[in-house]
Amino acid sequence: MTIQTLHFVLTPEGGIREFSAEQAGLVVAGAGRLPEFARHRVRYLQVTISDNEVENELQVQTTGASIGFDGEGRLTEAGPTRDDEPITRFELDACVQWALKERPNLGVTFH
Repeated sequence: MTIQTLHFVLTPEGGIREFSAEQAGLVVAGAGRLPEFARHRVRYLQVTISDNEVENELQVQTTGASIGFDGEGRLTEAGPTRDDEPITRFELDACVQWALKERPNLGVTFH
C-alpha cells in the first residue's frame, strides 16, 4: 500500500497553491514562514490518497481547516473552517483532481 498526502492553501482571491509535505511540516512546526499570507486567514485542504495494489483499490480522503498567520507569516492558529468561508465543492474537486493527475485513467468498474 502506498500513501500520498498533498497540502493545499485556498486563498480568498480564489487561488489554490500546493505545498510540499516538507514545507507544510515546517510551517506547522513554527520553523517555516509564508510571508505572502502575513496577517491573513486562509483555508487549508489536505488530500490523502491510499493505493492498495493487492485489492486494486484507491481511497481518497480530504480534510479542511481555517488557518491564520501573524505579521511575519508564521502560523498562529488552525481550526475548523468557518461557516462564512467554506471550502467549496469546486475547490475540493479541483484539489482532488490535481492530486490524481499522475494516475492512469483506466475507466470505471461497476460491481
